[in-house]
Amino acid sequence: MHMGRLIFAIGFLVLPIEAQSNQASPPAPLKVPEIAGNLVSPRDNNPILVQPQAIAPTGRTMYRWSIAAVLAGSVADVASGWRAQEANPVVAGTGNQFGVQSVAIKSGLVGTSLLIQHIVLRHRPDLYKRMAWMNLITSGALGGVAGYNVSVR
Repeated sequence: MHMGRLIFAIGFLVLPIEAQSNQASPPAPLKVPEIAGNLVSPRDNNPILVQPQAIAPTGRTMYRWSIAAVLAGSVADVASGWRAQEANPVVAGTGNQFGVQSVAIKSGLVGTSLLIQHIVLRHRPDLYKRMAWMNLITSGALGGVAGYNVSVR
């Protein structure tokens, strides 16, 4: 694909120069190895070639902010529920109080969720916005739980 553009660009620049020269006889034809040896590779800094620019996927910045929001919501939930009675038996662990074991379980769930998102987004960068909205909804739910925990105390 780049080779076709390169040949077109070289031909586009060489043809006007050939038309302006006052040669009576046509130039000697070039052989294939000579043509291939004179071509410029796409990695060179050649002003003729347009280098493809890396474009960030749409929604990447929003996704990064949503990660911050999820982490902030999780920290608020942990801080508001610390040493209080935990209603969720999965997060409560062996006791009824929200403590170190509960923080480890909650952190593991949030970390696993973010790791799965990272793996998915490496293969599907078109999902940045959807993952960001999912994270923002999750952070809102965590913030709501933190607000409830504060109101119960």
